[in-house]
Amino acid sequence: MIPRWTRWLLPLALCHGLEGRAAEYGFRILDAQLVPIADQYALNADIDYRFSAPAIDALEHGVPLTVVIQFKIQRHRDYWLDETLLSESRRFFIHYHPLAKTYQIANESSGATRDFASLRASLDALGEIRGWRALPKAAFAPGREYWVGLAAKLDIEALPLPLRPLAYVSPGWYLGSPWFRWRVSG
Repeated sequence: MIPRWTRWLLPLALCHGLEGRAAEYGFRILDAQLVPIADQYALNADIDYRFSAPAIDALEHGVPLTVVIQFKIQRHRDYWLDETLLSESRRFFIHYHPLAKTYQIANESSGATRDFASLRASLDALGEIRGWRALPKAAFAPGREYWVGLAAKLDIEALPLPLRPLAYVSPGWYLGSPWFRWRVSG
């Protein structure tokens, strides 16, 4: 018989083991900022993508993965809801080509593709956002506060239909970052 006082050790050990595993994968926004370029502001950001083992396994067996990057700019209002000036999502597809042993990143909106020799190199390139056009400088009124937000997630709905039920119930497929928010003054 197991002593009574040791019964709490097993759940604690399991939770600690799961916590360690959860830290192995996920998306995290390291830094983001709006920078002036000519008469506009542009987004520069760095995102760390760490895919789970089931996602990498699916990718390497021919399942393309879709990453969605969401970007928002809102004007702060004291007595009303914040006004959304910009809300956009950009989708990127990650493919693995087994014959060439290369990973490919494709931008849905522009159709541009880039090939990489390793998954890490492709994810590093995907995580380096530079010069994404945001809004003209004239959209920012002097003396007003604005909130800028950025998030990234794996789109489970873009997975092939037979894989979705498994993805819905598996925590290894819920990959995404929390919103990274910062304040900008006009």
